[in-house]
Amino acid sequence: MKKFLTKIFLVLPLTILSIQVAQSQDVEARIDNFRIRLNGGSKYTQTPTVALEIMASGEPREMRISNYEDFKDNSSWIPFKGNFGQWSFSNGEGEKTIYVQLKDKFGNITPVMKESVIVDRTPPANPSIKIIAEKGFVNNPNKEVTLELNADDAKYMMISNSKGFIKARWQAFRNSTKWNLEGTADGMREVFVKFIDDAKNETQIVSAQILVDSEPPLDPKVLINADQKVTNDKNGKVSLTLFARGASHMKVSTDTTFAGVNWVPYATSMEWKLAQQGKNVVYARFKDQSNNESKIAFDDIEWDSTPPEDCSITINDGAKYTEDIDRNVNLKLKAKGAIFMMISNNADFTNAGWIPYKENYRWQLTPGNGEKKVYVRFKDENGNETDVFIGIITQAI
Repeated sequence: MKKFLTKIFLVLPLTILSIQVAQSQDVEARIDNFRIRLNGGSKYTQTPTVALEIMASGEPREMRISNYEDFKDNSSWIPFKGNFGQWSFSNGEGEKTIYVQLKDKFGNITPVMKESVIVDRTPPANPSIKIIAEKGFVNNPNKEVTLELNADDAKYMMISNSKGFIKARWQAFRNSTKWNLEGTADGMREVFVKFIDDAKNETQIVSAQILVDSEPPLDPKVLINADQKVTNDKNGKVSLTLFARGASHMKVSTDTTFAGVNWVPYATSMEWKLAQQGKNVVYARFKDQSNNESKIAFDDIEWDSTPPEDCSITINDGAKYTEDIDRNVNLKLKAKGAIFMMISNNADFTNAGWIPYKENYRWQLTPGNGEKKVYVRFKDENGNETDVFIGIITQAI
């Protein structure tokens, strides 16, 4: 405050007096660094009642506070108090503004200072989570998935493999993030997430489920002709019995690389044609819906559809006649690979049975003179039968 001298002139007879009187005059406010802090400096609040602090240097003596810029609520001057306490705005959400003026001891008034805060009691809307995995299954070793997340106006999010969010922390909101599922066993997994905004309004918990399937089909098996070791089917046709627990598709091949073989729907049986005479191996591999592939299963079988070869029958060393009174003759038999033989005097082998193969065999012809025929056929160990071979001799007694 500056002091000025004012001259007062008094007109008196023959004398003029000049008196200087000191008086005060307002020049500037004695208040500096005037500022307001609402809600501890936080921009957002869930309640319309917030902490109010008023800061200023100098000598503030009084203040007036209002929710209106023009102080139309007739806010009165009250003693200055820096830590004012709680201030209430009108109900409803949105931006709320407070207006403050200060007055010093000389009556100097500051310009109106204002500060705002946003009242927000609404949590982020439309919270959602989606687990992205190929074909809807997880079969990678790390059980890593991609999470697609959404929540309108969310600032942070918390993700967990448990509903209790044990050891989970808030992290900056992102629409997409990588995530590792927990646990070692296959089965359903659930991922939980919640969101929060700047005002710390928290959403309800939302979750999504995904199937973990990293275990391949178990106990893969393939059996040829119910595990027979030999087949003599003339066309090489056999029946396969297949099994693999949890399988959805399978491949069958005579090659361990399965080159050029496509996956087909899983079945427990199928017809198969062998590739060549001799030993044949059939391989099978299975996979489940998550493309987990089993170990290779296999079985083998011997395909032998070739009957004994170089077959012949000779009676009495090729003689044309026999005069044996008992009708007995000597048969000389030949059949490469034969194990059994069947001999008969009848073309239909009536009442004949298989007997062990012998190269020399004593045989009795049918009664009566005339041309006699002896019929024979041979069989190997795998049941392959030859055609009928005939020996002829004439009975003459």
